[in-house]
Amino acid sequence: MKKFSGLLKDLRNFFLTFMIMICLVISFRAIISPEIVIGHSMENSLHEEDYLLSNRLAYSYGDPNYNDIVSFDAEIVAGHDLFIKRVIGLPGDHIQIKDNVLYRNGKEIDEPYIKEPMVTKDLDVKVGESEIFVMGDNRNNSMDSRDFGPINYKKEVKAKVMIRLKPFNQDFNYTK
Repeated sequence: MKKFSGLLKDLRNFFLTFMIMICLVISFRAIISPEIVIGHSMENSLHEEDYLLSNRLAYSYGDPNYNDIVSFDAEIVAGHDLFIKRVIGLPGDHIQIKDNVLYRNGKEIDEPYIKEPMVTKDLDVKVGESEIFVMGDNRNNSMDSRDFGPINYKKEVKAKVMIRLKPFNQDFNYTK
């Protein structure tokens, strides 16, 4: 009888530990989103097939900042599920592109992270409330807010990219 009672205790402990692990995994997945970079629009900061961890709750209690890298649903573009882009403009900002130079609120933006100088049409956009203006770092190979306009970060942004898991040998220089 003592063996049976010990076995029941062991089974109960195992089941309890198993249930705690399941709860932790579910909680982790509710907060952290693994993502894989598809395409070349964020080069040289991110490369195709980079593995990323993103925080799904980052903007639930806070607002985006300049240079945040965000993932968002790409329902606005047929054939795409997810975009990963850099935040260039915040609510209330005036974004302009004149002669291939990017300006925010009348001041040229220093962008050491872009792959090559941008060649694009002129643009003049006022970023609305709860909106952000996003662009890929590979400006000449990116579909971004220049094409579809600012996005509503409260409704469309899925997560803020926090860390690159793979490859380990590259710097994750998104805040430069």
